[in-house]
Amino acid sequence: MSESHQGRSATPRVSANSKFFFHGGRKFFVKGVTYGPFPPREEGGTPVFLPTTADARDDFARMTDAGINTVRLYHPPPLGFLDECAAAGLKAYVTIPWEQHVCFLDARTTRRSIRERVVAAGRARRDHPAIFAWAIGNEIPTGIVRWYGSRKIEAFLEELLDAARQADPRPLYTYANYPPTEYLLPGAMDFFSYNVYLHRARDFEGYLSRLQNLAGEKPLILSEFGMDTVRHSEEEQAALLRGHIEAVARHGLAGTILFSWTDEWFTGGHLVEDWKFGLVTAARAPKKALAEVRALFKGSPRVPLPRVPPVSVIVCSYNGARTLEACLTSLLQMDYPDFEVILVDDGSTDSTEQIVRDFPKVRYLKQENLGLSVARNVGLRAARGEIIAYTDSDCMADKDWLYYLVGTLEQGGFAAAGGPNVSPPAQNWVQACVAASPGQPSHVLIDDMEAEHIPGCNMAFHRWALELIGGFDPEYRKAGDDVDLCWRLMQRGHRIGFSPSAIVWHHRRFNVRAYLRQQEGYGEAEALLRFKHLVYFGPTGSARWRGRVYGGTNFSSLLHRPIVYHGVFGMGLFQCVYPSRTSDLVLFMSSLEWNVAALVALLVALQIHAIWYLPAVMFAGSLSVAASYALHARVEARSRRPWSRLLIVALAFWQPIARGWARYSTWARKKRTPRRVVGAASASRAQAVEWDRPALLSFWSEAGVGREQFLSAFQKRLEQEGWKSSADTGWSNWDYQVYGNRLWQIRVLSLTEEHGDGKRLTRVRLHPSPTVFSRMVAIPVAVVSFLAWLRFEATTSPQGYRLIGVWFCAVTLWLAILLLASARLRHRVAQIVELAAQDLKLATLRARRKWL
Repeated sequence: MSESHQGRSATPRVSANSKFFFHGGRKFFVKGVTYGPFPPREEGGTPVFLPTTADARDDFARMTDAGINTVRLYHPPPLGFLDECAAAGLKAYVTIPWEQHVCFLDARTTRRSIRERVVAAGRARRDHPAIFAWAIGNEIPTGIVRWYGSRKIEAFLEELLDAARQADPRPLYTYANYPPTEYLLPGAMDFFSYNVYLHRARDFEGYLSRLQNLAGEKPLILSEFGMDTVRHSEEEQAALLRGHIEAVARHGLAGTILFSWTDEWFTGGHLVEDWKFGLVTAARAPKKALAEVRALFKGSPRVPLPRVPPVSVIVCSYNGARTLEACLTSLLQMDYPDFEVILVDDGSTDSTEQIVRDFPKVRYLKQENLGLSVARNVGLRAARGEIIAYTDSDCMADKDWLYYLVGTLEQGGFAAAGGPNVSPPAQNWVQACVAASPGQPSHVLIDDMEAEHIPGCNMAFHRWALELIGGFDPEYRKAGDDVDLCWRLMQRGHRIGFSPSAIVWHHRRFNVRAYLRQQEGYGEAEALLRFKHLVYFGPTGSARWRGRVYGGTNFSSLLHRPIVYHGVFGMGLFQCVYPSRTSDLVLFMSSLEWNVAALVALLVALQIHAIWYLPAVMFAGSLSVAASYALHARVEARSRRPWSRLLIVALAFWQPIARGWARYSTWARKKRTPRRVVGAASASRAQAVEWDRPALLSFWSEAGVGREQFLSAFQKRLEQEGWKSSADTGWSNWDYQVYGNRLWQIRVLSLTEEHGDGKRLTRVRLHPSPTVFSRMVAIPVAVVSFLAWLRFEATTSPQGYRLIGVWFCAVTLWLAILLLASARLRHRVAQIVELAAQDLKLATLRARRKWL
């Protein structure tokens, strides 16, 4: 064994951390080329698909001169060849070939043979410092995947990854995928690797964004990309590879491997003569592309931004001293030419002020404890930057964080942009379980480049966008401010971008108590958001996103597998995977309302000594959802324990209950209807409430005033009187939804008729709609009433008759309260409508009265 191989254990290895590789504490960008296969030659009785040592040494010297740091090999090489790689400073990405073009899962002997080859390859080269990564497979044909189904193929690949990692745990492991099977996503891979040949620049960059999102929080590299110089000119190849490398760097990939170093290529038992993808010819004469590659690979992989506007980074902190030092250190080390850091202390009582004294470059602002939104607005007013970026004191930013955020803002035409927040590795099994549990903060994407929501700890805005909507709403003291801001921007017609490589590491709530407190805080925020943005919420009060929630397993996708477009007869070149639709059934079965209904059913069953199956089935359904989540959750392998899934089941069961309880508690505490009389003009009429206030009002204008002006005046009146409402976002069949009390809300719909010569008739309809609380109460009431009726038919005791009678009296009283509350609310909203019409000097016509 060589001397370099003997000292392999002391050599630092390339590691994967979130979206990037690191080597010796610095980012490692893969600048690679494929090498071979070459015509086989015998070495120790074994065929070797590589050139002689002398030829390889010459090639390696020219590679390093061109800035190349990685070679991809398609067969496991001899140790001597790896020694030459190490001596030249090259890393090896090695593919282990096996018979993926046949039905390899049919025979147990075939599966065992493949595993043995994978294990033997790693064991024979264990701990060699030149090995950067092993690919345990390459481009399984789409027909084979379709034949067996993606789940079986993924399971087999995971089995190979585990076996290879046991043979040699130090290198990184992946599977070399390609667009026809992009939906193969084995979770055990250290990074994602795709062979992509797509020459249209716009389509290629769009596909990179897609692959970045498929890769999630793991690095992504392109393991093959090139252009043939038989069918294209050398000038075309050079221009394509230059644009390719720039696009890869701009989109935050961890590297690329060009196909290939030389035109010499042996496959299928013969030399390939009609394809020439090399940077050099078979005779090693350089092509024009080599100079372009050298110019990019020898320098920084980052492409300069067309513009570098000044950025103000605002950190808001309340008693965040534990992580503040690491946060500020990471921000001051960012690689961006023009930025400032502002710390807004929201009335902290810990050592925050003492810590910030060690950072003279940080601007320090302190206020009394007024909440997160106020702190963010204070930072905005003090900021000097053209772009305003926000993070939290429990986050650490990647050094290129601003580069990717600003690049997305400037080049995508977005008003705002954000990126993922990634958890540092868990330190024990409890932390790993909490990190894998539902409800963690994450981003929501509408497509591969546009977001519906970006997390508050990783977001940036053009200053004009924040000023346009008045900054953050002070009502949100702990959470929800980022969601509210994103929705308000979208309602103004602006778009929010997403950069998968704009990373912050977020110290999440890593113990059970803190995790549950966090979920309660999110529940409170959802309750406040629902008053303002009802159209974004489902019947149980949880948010209903138009986009897909990223960041691990989620309840809504448990019943539905992602949809894959395979093309006609499964022959599509780009077989894209699309997220499954939201499962309302799963969300409801895990909700507080479902479990309360199950508890009510259990109490009824105890009273009537029957229908035991109903609460049993309901509780079993709720537990099965939690168990299914736990089975799908990905727990860090090194922190996994046999009982880890049981803790995740418990957390998955309790999380929606804690969140739902916090929502209802907030609704109960919050004053929903203004107690004062709405408007002085209505004061006299308010003395005698007309319980049959009209459901349809009509207003006449001789001056061309229509519903557009009316809706604007109506909104101003609602704001003046302190009413909460939601405006139509384009997906509703009403104009405004006014929140009145805990039982009812009023939907306002308007219409303007044209009568010629500027004469217009505006009609306004008021339609009561029950709140979520009313609907959730109605479900158990209806169930219990039905069971009581059945009991009434069977009972013979006077006490039973009395209990049933009391129950139906209570139900009748409840219905009366509902009707009166609806009439009262409709009356008060009608007053607001009339005041808005008076503001516009509209004439009120005879109104048609209509009962509920």
